[in-house]
Amino acid sequence: MRILLITDTHLAPEATPCTKNWLAAKAFARRSASDLTIHLGDITFDGIDNEEQHDFALAACADWPTPLRFIPGNHDVGDNPPGPGVAASQPLDQKELARYCGMFGRDYWSFEAGPWLIIALDAQLLGSDTPAETAQWQWLESRLDAASGRPIALLLHKPLFADDPQEATPHIRYVPKAPRLELLQRLAKVDLRLVVSGHTHQYLDRVIDGVRHIWVPSAAFFIPDGAQERIGEKVVALGVLELDAAGYSFDLVCPEGMTQWSGSHPILSEMAAHSRSLNGAAPARASGGNGGAGDK
Repeated sequence: MRILLITDTHLAPEATPCTKNWLAAKAFARRSASDLTIHLGDITFDGIDNEEQHDFALAACADWPTPLRFIPGNHDVGDNPPGPGVAASQPLDQKELARYCGMFGRDYWSFEAGPWLIIALDAQLLGSDTPAETAQWQWLESRLDAASGRPIALLLHKPLFADDPQEATPHIRYVPKAPRLELLQRLAKVDLRLVVSGHTHQYLDRVIDGVRHIWVPSAAFFIPDGAQERIGEKVVALGVLELDAAGYSFDLVCPEGMTQWSGSHPILSEMAAHSRSLNGAAPARASGGNGGAGDK
């Protein structure tokens, strides 16, 4: 099975650079002979503050050339707290989550692909201390109990951690420590092979404790070094995951027509500043003219 992985498309009527790269991704999907496309979240530029962006994104997906499945990102439904006593800048909104599910489908799901079990989680629920988080844990446990030795690929919007599962410093980029450790404890009883995430707008691929962790970069834009530290490769691209009985392979693809936009593009900078003002936050500090979409 060939799965096209796309993330952080940040679609909105005004975000024309993002739409241009979405169309390049669609053209690639059409000629890629993929069986499925999975969107790893942040479908919208900031749909949590502007429902019109959800409508625009759904319309943009209407003629996608493969079946298309989604998991939500923080810009779509709001975010979990980064850690104890640390509030999310845009807290998870249960109303927006319900609206998202009505438009894009359930926020966590699974399916079998040959011998593989693919599990997609809503990362924004982890650590949210909501009934929805409890329901997701219960659902996950039922899926793991029924895994029957299958190799598992886990998909979610946020990476689990930077370098070490025991990292304790709260950060909006990663799953908070307490739910991260609970998740890893639950996954320890199954054959977890692969964890794939988006969110960071950077590409990173490594094996930690026998599990491969892949950060798929944004298909819309990268974030300048003045606004976000460089951890992986800052590139605009898609992922192609091939699954079969023998195992899997992953390739990073920069399709023809996909522009390496910076988050400091004037349109994106203006939209990001407007979004921050709606949230009562000061604009991000520019560095060498590289202000724009901030850290993820």
